[in-house]
Amino acid sequence: MEEPQAYSNPYKQQFDEVEGLSSGKLILAFITSTVIMLASTWGLLTILNLSSVFSIDPSRFLPYTLYMLGASVGSLILAFILCVILVKWPRTVSLPLYIHRYAKRHAGDYFLSPEPEDENLGTVFRRSLYGSVLVVGIALTLLGFELMVQLSTGDLIFLGSVLMIVSIVILPFTIMLLYFGPWLMKDSGLFHLDSKDRSLSNVGDDVEDILEFFAGVDIVLVWLELTFNVATEAPWIPIFIIIVSLGPLFSIILNFTIVFMAFKKKATLSMLRYLTTNFDVPDMAGSPNYIRSRVVALVDRELLRMTPVSSTGSESYVETEFESTPEPEPSPELETEPEPAPKSFNIPPPPGDRKESVSEDDD
Repeated sequence: MEEPQAYSNPYKQQFDEVEGLSSGKLILAFITSTVIMLASTWGLLTILNLSSVFSIDPSRFLPYTLYMLGASVGSLILAFILCVILVKWPRTVSLPLYIHRYAKRHAGDYFLSPEPEDENLGTVFRRSLYGSVLVVGIALTLLGFELMVQLSTGDLIFLGSVLMIVSIVILPFTIMLLYFGPWLMKDSGLFHLDSKDRSLSNVGDDVEDILEFFAGVDIVLVWLELTFNVATEAPWIPIFIIIVSLGPLFSIILNFTIVFMAFKKKATLSMLRYLTTNFDVPDMAGSPNYIRSRVVALVDRELLRMTPVSSTGSESYVETEFESTPEPEPSPELETEPEPAPKSFNIPPPPGDRKESVSEDDD
């Protein structure tokens, strides 16, 4: 009995050639994250002290600083654990697939065409900013608007505490499913081909656009609500919300991103293997002709063959270069057998949806 052939990722060499972040850059990013953590947290405590909401004991300066450093190191340890889970079990972040499948009403085809890019620190900081906004937006959604406005001046500090606690509680789940998940889908080159609206889009980009829209709108609405309701009573509250998302939480998300960048290549290759072996998603390395045929099928051939030309009092059509140029007859010696279509290329519908996804067969 022959043993099953081991999976060989055709994109491994392509990812190996990509320039990653050096150890020096990762250490520099962590130092920057620590400085942001200390500066933003102490700045936040100073605002609370000047507002007579929370008094700072100067003798507690060293313990407060150690707490901040402990939170920074703890986020690194948690990020390491999550990244190991990503590499070993990529199915744990498959939620973006189901979100996208539901948003597209289970229509269209999926295929893989990864194009890895060189990594840089700009990507790390930009992605971390997006992640902090996402976490704060979800936390504010869970808290609700009524909790935000029905507070007296003496209890306003409770708002910040609850917001930070909720953000920390949902942090591992949000990071895994809604931050790392779409990012891996994007880097894996998972594309969706929609035959209804004739569109081609990256699954990771689509999911991130949806999440970014809802999180950003939620933060803006809450900030406006606080500005109009409590600004005269406690003008520091709207600023507090912004500092929380751009300060301590941004520093923590930055640490998660730093660790993820060290695991990103392995995690992406693991995700490619998962999508290929578990969902039979075709890729450009194994089924290039099939994918091209599906893309070309979306093009209206009538528009390629004929173009309208205005004439005196009437409208006629002329042959274009595509039609006038005869296609060369293929040589019998160069003919090859048609490439078989993958046995299944549709992502299954999300749990709870009993509709069966019907795959199109245009061959």
